[in-house]
Amino acid sequence: MDTLKQLWSSLVEKLGEALPSVLGAVLVLVIGYILAGMVRRGLAQLLGKSKFLEKLGGDGEKKVKINELAAGLVYYLVVLYVLILALEVMGVSSVLDPVKNMFAGFLDTVPNIVAAALIGFVGYVLAQLLSAPTRALASPLDKYSAKLGLGESFAISKLIGQLVFLAVFLPLLIAALDALGIESISGPATDMVQSLLAAVPMILAAAVILAVAYTLGSFVTTMLQQLLANVGADGIPGKIGVSSWFGEKATFSKVVAKVVLVFIMVAATTAALEKLGMAQISAVVNTLLVFLGQVALGLLILAVGALVAKGVHGAMVASGCGSGMATLARAAILGLVLAMGLKAMGIADAIVELAFALTLGSVAVAVALSFGLGGREAAGKHLEYMLAKLRKPESE
Repeated sequence: MDTLKQLWSSLVEKLGEALPSVLGAVLVLVIGYILAGMVRRGLAQLLGKSKFLEKLGGDGEKKVKINELAAGLVYYLVVLYVLILALEVMGVSSVLDPVKNMFAGFLDTVPNIVAAALIGFVGYVLAQLLSAPTRALASPLDKYSAKLGLGESFAISKLIGQLVFLAVFLPLLIAALDALGIESISGPATDMVQSLLAAVPMILAAAVILAVAYTLGSFVTTMLQQLLANVGADGIPGKIGVSSWFGEKATFSKVVAKVVLVFIMVAATTAALEKLGMAQISAVVNTLLVFLGQVALGLLILAVGALVAKGVHGAMVASGCGSGMATLARAAILGLVLAMGLKAMGIADAIVELAFALTLGSVAVAVALSFGLGGREAAGKHLEYMLAKLRKPESE
């Protein structure tokens, strides 16, 4: 019995010693929980009145309520702080040292976070205030969108307003990142934004090059199309037998104008890429431009050759030379022109030269064999006929 009494008295004594701290911790938890709830509701209502945060949260089903998110974060921070206080009241301090240090470190960064958020907010508001009137002042430029080939729905004023917004907001964004004081986060982000700002002049220069090239190219190709149409170039496809390749909406003059515009824009793209510092891509585009020029020259040679071959064929048939000789002459001209066209394109030069030489050689061998073997008598008669034709004008 004495032992039980001692145990009971010891337990009651310890409970009596711990009861005030436990009651104090419970009281701290209750008061802290009530305060955290009040802070959460008040902050959510206060931030809910901000139109900036409402726009930042997005629209539609995936809309994020920034005010509730921020209020919830503050709520849990207050609850964590209350828990630390309650455990300290209960005398549990050694276990809480890592948590207290972590919480203290986080609280040290709160001023930096607030400063960064404030700078970013001021930058956003200032950028909006400057971009809106700029867009309004530039609105008369929207009527030139269709003339520049950008489409009627494209708003030049909106583009200018966005550029002004970025020009104002990005420097302040760098300042906001520096205000964080967290080098591992602000360092790479600042470097990225600075690189983007450094590239803005080059991007604008490249855009100006492309815009000027497109404007001048459109003007030049329009004049070229009208010139070709006035000189009757649209009838060339019919003369060389490829009229089915073209139509009313895609006449020969329009196709030529579009091809010239493509060459102009490819050349401008090369210059724009060089301005952006993309030398390797510029070299590839330049090589492509040279190849396209060779292909265009080869196609031009083929078209002119086909036109000449058709004209020679018609002239020979009209002069009574016979359709066989006319067809042979047309085939010879087409073969020569094909070799010249492929040579101009740079497609397998050695193969083209070898094929052309073999063709001429085979024709020469065939003629020699026809005169040297069984066709001697026929060849002699043919030569006699040709000589008689030549002597006839002399006798007259």
